Amino acid sequence: MTRSIRLFLSLILVHAAIIACVPKDVVNPVTPPPAPVTPEPEEPDTPGGTASMTICTFNIRYANTADTYPNGSSAAWSVRAPAVKQFIDTAKPDLIGLQEVRKEQSNFFSSSYFNSEYGYYDVCRDSSSGSSVANAGGEGVGVMYLKSRFELVQKDFFWLDNSTRQIPAKNADGTYGAWNSACRRVTVYVVLKDKKNNDALVYFFPTHYDHKSADARKNSAELMVSQMKALTKETDLKNSSKLIIHVGDLNTTSDSSELKPLNDSMEYARLTGSGTDRNSATFNGFGKSSSIIDHIYYGCKSLKPGKYWVEGSNYGLPYLSDHNPVLFQFEY
Repeated sequence: MTRSIRLFLSLILVHAAIIACVPKDVVNPVTPPPAPVTPEPEEPDTPGGTASMTICTFNIRYANTADTYPNGSSAAWSVRAPAVKQFIDTAKPDLIGLQEVRKEQSNFFSSSYFNSEYGYYDVCRDSSSGSSVANAGGEGVGVMYLKSRFELVQKDFFWLDNSTRQIPAKNADGTYGAWNSACRRVTVYVVLKDKKNNDALVYFFPTHYDHKSADARKNSAELMVSQMKALTKETDLKNSSKLIIHVGDLNTTSDSSELKPLNDSMEYARLTGSGTDRNSATFNGFGKSSSIIDHIYYGCKSLKPGKYWVEGSNYGLPYLSDHNPVLFQFEY
């Protein structure tokens, strides 16, 4: 082989080697693993978690046989009681404040109709010892709380008067106490551990302000603020570390100067809550009148307002009472 041929063959081999070293497009046959998914954080099982709650205030109208609906049919308690039970079974509020409770109504709310689910406590406004309406008769204020959710820590009461621990005396003019209320007025309250929210303490204060004396209502609002601060040991109710709730038939509208102490010190569910019932009447007079006199006030720095509504569903009767139940749902 001549030298020129050997050189030519060498050049061919070198060229082939260079081509073999040039990279080609490569298709990776292995599917890469998916990007890691960060799991949603679970609710902490420590203080700082949140829980949803629904509260209710309801003046049930005292038991009598004379009340009628506009069509003339009876609105007696015996007629309304099954519908009231249906409402509670349907709405299932966690906490309920009741006003105008009479003996047969006290027996109803503490009976087997409810006591498998709800704890119950009421106080007769005319009992010097704070006896239940079921035992003392007369009229009073009551509390219902879901036993599956709450553990009762304390239950107690105080009168709406200068002397909160002494029954108001009857005055010569027929009024009661230093504030000349048309009736004795009482607040009941419970302190509860919320088992759905790390045993957080809940303070619930249902009441019924006087229906005639404006001075008594203003004094009642001032007293409620001072009592709630003292009993909860919180100086700033709006920014309380505890959940504090005050509900009831306060017998005046929220814009009244009589409720200024509450409006200055607490949040007002009708204005902070969502929904379309902000201007819906809470007092209906069995269809004969209307006004907004049943209220829900609260304080808690971690509370997130949800829905506010005035119950108007059909439970087989025109009205459950001469007042509509008022409800407020929130997280805290």
